[in-house]
Amino acid sequence: MKIIPINKAQYGMILALDVRDTTGKVILEKGTEMDEKIIYILKKAGIFNIPVKSTKVINNIAKESKKHSVISKENLDLNYKKVKEVFKNVEQTGHIDIDTVIDIASSIKNDIENNYSEKLFVPLKKLKDFDEYLYSHSLNVMIISSLLAVENGIIDDMLLNVSISALLHDIGKTQVPKEIMNAPRPLNEEEMNTMRNHVLFGKNLALQNNIKEIAIVSGIYEHHERVDGRGYLEGKTHDEISDFGKIIAIADVYDALTSVRSYKGPWTPYKTISFILTNVEKQFDGTFAQGLINAFGIYPAGTRVQLSNGKFGTVVASNRSNKIRPLIKIDHGDIVDLSEEKSLRIVKVLDYIYIE
Repeated sequence: MKIIPINKAQYGMILALDVRDTTGKVILEKGTEMDEKIIYILKKAGIFNIPVKSTKVINNIAKESKKHSVISKENLDLNYKKVKEVFKNVEQTGHIDIDTVIDIASSIKNDIENNYSEKLFVPLKKLKDFDEYLYSHSLNVMIISSLLAVENGIIDDMLLNVSISALLHDIGKTQVPKEIMNAPRPLNEEEMNTMRNHVLFGKNLALQNNIKEIAIVSGIYEHHERVDGRGYLEGKTHDEISDFGKIIAIADVYDALTSVRSYKGPWTPYKTISFILTNVEKQFDGTFAQGLINAFGIYPAGTRVQLSNGKFGTVVASNRSNKIRPLIKIDHGDIVDLSEEKSLRIVKVLDYIYIE
């Protein structure tokens, strides 16, 4: 999927996602072909960035990324289904199936441990339905948090605990009314207070379900604290925040900003990395933010770039030993490893993205 400004839309392009207005109502369905009338409808609705499908390019990028993927697509899809079942059960009964949670966390942990290498692609589950954001987000935050933990020397049982805490970090949102959770508008003060309390709801759910490991519960409760003390619920700073809380805070923001939501389009991975780096020691812990850079690089997979030879391409994997020289799939061309092609360099980052 390619996110483009409406003024760059060409007739014959196909919408890759449903397009909704500010109330969340679908005004154009996925698969709609662009023409003059459709472009007019979008502009009239105040929509100026749209997701369009470019199958050939995406298939080529996906094929190359798969070679360096830290998690298999099959495992990603299987665990997404399990996450969805776990969260739906909590929504309905308040019961956390801890055995399935451990199974999911162990599966992702094992993939990461077995597939971690110098050339790295991190697959994340992308949203297909706005009502299912909580499930894909929880899986993605677990994956990202696990990578940050590995980069900071966290292994074995402690790594498993990071994965569990990250998977359950937003479990409290199962107790937040859906009209607040999925509101395609800014929340009022009362609604915002309810939303912020999801960290307390999550902590309580964990304890009620006999999850008593302090580090796991701390990650759930503290992932919206900020190192400068301006987070919630307690305004903790620096060493008052647990390592799990600091790790999950970074992973949470990275996935939230790069995801499509009912009220916003996705940021590019590059813009998101830049935002996190800009806010180190304000919002985020610097040590764990460096772990994000180590795993994703300065130009994460999906970043659209122009090279010094004038050609355009998409980053398909990071080089962990050289953060500014990733692997790039040249448009209508081959894969270039910038760590080996010393004569080439990235000269420009483009403001739209390809998403699998």
